[in-house]
Amino acid sequence: MKKPKYPYRIAIIMAILTIPPIGATQLGWYLYDMQTGFDYGMIVGTASVIYAAWLMYEKNWREEDED
Repeated sequence: MKKPKYPYRIAIIMAILTIPPIGATQLGWYLYDMQTGFDYGMIVGTASVIYAAWLMYEKNWREEDED
């Protein structure tokens, strides 16, 4: 699969690192309580950081395009 252009890659990584953890925190807080929401946010945040790091280092998303 072809890599997206560099600005899109950066936007995708920013979205991966912000939207899922904030959403998990808010849903957990709303559906359960404050501590559970915080725990869900930390778990999803850790998974998001691992996935973003995999994209950046294993798939070379941190390198600018050489076109």
